Amino acid sequence: MSRKSVVTVIMWLVALYSTGAAILAFNGDAASGGPVMGYAQDISCHRNWWAFGLLWDCTATVVANDGRRDHYHSDNSMLTPADIGTQVPMTTKRVRRSRTSSEEWGLAVNVEANKTGHLLGGLGIPVVAAATTYLLHRNRRSATATQPRDKPASKFQR
Repeated sequence: MSRKSVVTVIMWLVALYSTGAAILAFNGDAASGGPVMGYAQDISCHRNWWAFGLLWDCTATVVANDGRRDHYHSDNSMLTPADIGTQVPMTTKRVRRSRTSSEEWGLAVNVEANKTGHLLGGLGIPVVAAATTYLLHRNRRSATATQPRDKPASKFQR
């Protein structure tokens, strides 16, 4: 495998990993925004290394207004270590997931997705990787085609 090919494979692995991390980082909370239907408590957090450690991965117990207790997990900093020891207002909203609707917990404060971040992360990184791949490999055929080749000696030459 040539050096250019190895560089290309590594670049694409980094690009795809970065694309996933960017989409996670700029994702909003579809279930957020609405009246307070419960509170998140018993919050614990650790760094989300999938997103290069820039985001928090937190779990909590949501105590609904009717006393029901549900598990809540957020891997894109909807909850942070600053929320530990507090009660965070939560709401429920019907969210379409696959073919069925389910009730999901989200922050009572509306958290929209960053559309520019989604666009640049979801499309920009792969476009840069594709352009770089093209630039790395565009002269591969022309460079080998223009190099002189040694002709085998003919058995009829003297």
